[in-house]
Amino acid sequence: MSERSGADGLSGWPLVYVVDDDAGLRETVTEILALAAVTAEGFGSGKSAQTAFESARPDLAVVDQRLPDTTGLALAASLKSQDPDLGVVVFTGYASADNAIAAVGLADDYLTKPVLPEDLVRNVMAGIDRTRLRRENRRLVARLQEMNSSLEAAVAERTRELERAHKRALEDQAAREQLQAQAERERMENRLHQSQRLEGLGMLAGGVAHDFNNLLCVILNCAAFAAEATADNEQVQEDVGAIIKAAEQAAELTRQLLIFGRRDRVQLKALDLNVVVAEVQSLLTCSIGEHVQLVVHPSAGLPPVHADRSQIEAVLVNLVVNARDAMPGGGILTIELGVTHLDHEGTGLLPPLSPGRYVTVSVSDTGIGMDPGVVARIFEPFFTTKPQGHGTGLGLATVHGIVTGAGGALSVQSAPGAGTTIRTFFPAAEELASADPATALTPGPGGRGETILVVEDEPAVLRVVTRILQRNDYSVMAAANGTQALALAADREFDLLLTDVVMPGISGLELADRVRQTHPRASVLLMSGYSADLAGPGHAFRADLPLVQKPVTERALLEAIRAAIATPRGNSMP
Repeated sequence: MSERSGADGLSGWPLVYVVDDDAGLRETVTEILALAAVTAEGFGSGKSAQTAFESARPDLAVVDQRLPDTTGLALAASLKSQDPDLGVVVFTGYASADNAIAAVGLADDYLTKPVLPEDLVRNVMAGIDRTRLRRENRRLVARLQEMNSSLEAAVAERTRELERAHKRALEDQAAREQLQAQAERERMENRLHQSQRLEGLGMLAGGVAHDFNNLLCVILNCAAFAAEATADNEQVQEDVGAIIKAAEQAAELTRQLLIFGRRDRVQLKALDLNVVVAEVQSLLTCSIGEHVQLVVHPSAGLPPVHADRSQIEAVLVNLVVNARDAMPGGGILTIELGVTHLDHEGTGLLPPLSPGRYVTVSVSDTGIGMDPGVVARIFEPFFTTKPQGHGTGLGLATVHGIVTGAGGALSVQSAPGAGTTIRTFFPAAEELASADPATALTPGPGGRGETILVVEDEPAVLRVVTRILQRNDYSVMAAANGTQALALAADREFDLLLTDVVMPGISGLELADRVRQTHPRASVLLMSGYSADLAGPGHAFRADLPLVQKPVTERALLEAIRAAIATPRGNSMP
């Protein structure tokens, strides 16, 4: 066992194996980790890493998917067969949905080259922490088993010396304590496993939604082009209308996936949940029908919460509709608001939350209830107990993504035949609740001969965006990546940079900064199928760079462009 990782794998300097056939990349990763006080050893093949693994167990293995003698996933499986607690990060330049799905259960993380140094260090440190936590848990379980065995032996020896009545009392007490400890341990382990499973599903859902948003952007706009070109053909109009409607429904599903994966763009502000519930109450009443009675209990002196209003409304609608469906024969649906203070004991019941003051929203029904097996899975995407065709299984997954994304958590109380109560916890905000600002008037969508530099690495999306702009009186310079865009910008002037965010090589954020240095008066508008948290700490979208979310329709894109161009820019960097 390596001295650096400690004899028990829990102490000393962290040790990381970097397995990649690119010697230059191995050296770069090793140097980056060294700056973070992490010792890394590089290996050019799976066999060399396996040989070293027999004598020194690392805290984490960072493996390339394509190796000269094996694959990264096969190597991960081999290493974890010898050390099940070892964390593995797949680090590849050949990302695919199949590889990402195959990595679930084998890898703790899945990184696509290139990756920013701070993102690499953050993911590596998180992987080391997970490995050490698992090893510590294994050690504690073994120690607890030893202590239980010793305790049982001591109790048995002691009870032989006591009177029969005293012996019976001691045995009963020991049995109760053991059962309580076991039940608590199992409950905490189950909660941890559920949280890890939901987090993994969220990462996968966000990635899939991003790819679908690019496809839907092309489908929606090309269908709109076809509708315009066949305005006098009623049959074609019906077909195109069906395509557009289906694409819009698919776009809403991808938005729910992004919310579950906490990758949806949000507008946070201080909200009074009493006001939000009161203003949406009429909509909720219409949603549940006449056979269900809606009862609302507001709370006086309720502190505000920091959240996105539209997402809070989505939480209420999803919870209310879910409660309504649990009462097919009618019943009472209750929304109750309140405030609670969680101490250390309360935090143990809700692991994601820190001690403090929280605003609660409880939605209760008198419906059929759920058994523990269903309760354990209700926040998983696409899980539903409804008949086929009567639900997507994304409603409660969306609720989970919104609430946890706002720093909160949920609790569920339910039993068959006894109804259900889902309680949400939101951290109380310090500032006063803000009023909704008046809607600003937007300029007309058409162009006025301005020149736009469009940068998009997806060819189909680039063609659609170019066509939209050219048919609306804009002059377009099209580029498939940041390098081409910089070459076009070197000797030409333009009014707006319209760029995708996630691109190979130069990202949209880096491109915007470099373009602003040479074209300080040019406006910038970002496009993305992801949202703000994708770029990582220190590289999230900034307030001075507006974003249009894919899939985007022609009118929405034109309105965003006019607003961006109309926003004055100075001669200096922000």
